[in-house]
Amino acid sequence: MTRKLKRLIDRSRQVFIVAHVDPDGDTIGSALGLARSLRKMGKDCTLACADSVPDALLFLPGVEEFGIPRLTDEDLIIAVDVSHPNRLGQAYRHLPSLDTPMVNIDHHFTNSMFGTINLVRIEATATAEIIFDLLQEWEVLLDSVLATHLLTGIVTDTQSFSTPSTTPRILEVSSQLMKAGASLTEIHENYYKKREVETLHLWGRILAEMQLDDQLVWSVSTLDMQSRSHAAPDDGDGIVNLLATARQAKAAIMFTENEDGKIGISIRSRPGVDISPIAIHFGGGGHPQAAGTELLGDLCEVIPKVLIKAKDVLNAHDPK
Repeated sequence: MTRKLKRLIDRSRQVFIVAHVDPDGDTIGSALGLARSLRKMGKDCTLACADSVPDALLFLPGVEEFGIPRLTDEDLIIAVDVSHPNRLGQAYRHLPSLDTPMVNIDHHFTNSMFGTINLVRIEATATAEIIFDLLQEWEVLLDSVLATHLLTGIVTDTQSFSTPSTTPRILEVSSQLMKAGASLTEIHENYYKKREVETLHLWGRILAEMQLDDQLVWSVSTLDMQSRSHAAPDDGDGIVNLLATARQAKAAIMFTENEDGKIGISIRSRPGVDISPIAIHFGGGGHPQAAGTELLGDLCEVIPKVLIKAKDVLNAHDPK
């Protein structure tokens, strides 16, 4: 598989690298790292994402390159950390249907294998780990910027090495990235410890709306709450992890109202509780302990539907 990928890259001149919508540290860090590596190999690269990069990742070198460009003369498309074409967003979900070869590099077990070449390793902790292994195979020299990109993907997907997916091997990879110049302290500080006052105001409102329903905790971020906090919808990103710390709950769900009429749904759970079926049922995906999707509709319609499915999934884990 990796040999086929290398032959495809060797034949290409211009590469279109696309991250998933509602981008996180793994898709952005992996895309940046891959682009920097391919440029070292003499390739021209375009970086694309249908959504804007969140503020917490703006510290990454090169992140300003992301936009919503159109595919032009590129002869190779690479989707990074994308489990399904729907996760490419409205601007790019048509890419798999084009004649241009498409590579799908991912680690989600829900991946739909939509690429010409599918490099999907569900045992990998993060897509950044897969990119790291490719660079080792291709003998691309790590530098501090490249190492920072990849370590950001790992740190954010493991919540600073605290998730069940954290393996001895990923700690070894992270050690090598740190030796190459990546600063774990800088990544953790920028991603987890720097928030705007408006964001904290929104988080306060979200926590005030939190509800505990048996073994499920959930809350909302409405357009009105965002407006009163002078915050954006994505300023609520990350609070679902805080909700999931509720001792009485096995899972947490965050509902975020967006101006385009879609409701973003983020789901987290404790180790041993697989909540991915909830997201998959509604057209999303993710990991057993971290998944998500989005639905078109009003909060009053979406919330009950999702909660019913969530309770069914949780009861299946813990039948009464």
